[in-house]
Amino acid sequence: MSTTANAKPVTQGTVDQVFVALGQLYGTHWRRRCMDSGWGQQIDGQWACFDATGEWHGALQHLSESHVRCGLDACNERAELAVAKGDTAWPPESAMLFAKLCRLRPEPLGLPSLEAAWRNVQEHAFAGALFIHEGVAAAAGHVDLHNMRSATYNQLAEHRRVFKHYYASSNRDCVVERVARGETMRPQAAIGHDSQLSRAELTARVSAEQAAQRVAEAGLPHRMNASQGLAALKAAAGRV
Repeated sequence: MSTTANAKPVTQGTVDQVFVALGQLYGTHWRRRCMDSGWGQQIDGQWACFDATGEWHGALQHLSESHVRCGLDACNERAELAVAKGDTAWPPESAMLFAKLCRLRPEPLGLPSLEAAWRNVQEHAFAGALFIHEGVAAAAGHVDLHNMRSATYNQLAEHRRVFKHYYASSNRDCVVERVARGETMRPQAAIGHDSQLSRAELTARVSAEQAAQRVAEAGLPHRMNASQGLAALKAAAGRV
């Protein structure tokens, strides 16, 4: 689903697609639920499942297709978990309960999971790794990446809380909400922030930091003029 499609509101056609998807996932259990709830009607002696009363459209019309996609993904996860435990996978008991499953989450929208995204932010802060997705970079723009390098365990947990707030939460301006609205991701970082550096700039910065570390390990003075500094860096890097 494209970002433009993500922003589309739920239509009756969307609901029809939901019924087909739930029928494929739950089989006879879905047909029985539809019969018991009046979601459809008898046609040529067989029950046809569809939103006959408009109940489902009414429950989902305030959502977008992105929300519905997340809801179906949640149903799939629940069904897989039930099967793994040897239990029966039951379909949603009502349209409103399905709507509650339609909370926006990163993975159904093509974004890295929260854990994968946070791991990438740490790798970026500590080792200069490139961001794996522009959405991760956008949320990381609200995190103090420089101070993360010397953060205590509790401080790191606070950095993660801030990242989650801007990446995957109920915050209207968080990444998953913006993707659901069809917005193009752009890192919202301060000028000079790590997330705004290009691949070449990141590589140069890391190389410079490594060279500076070798200078320090060699016991060279911290304050030198330009010529002395250039000579020291070349020497520390093993150049002539």
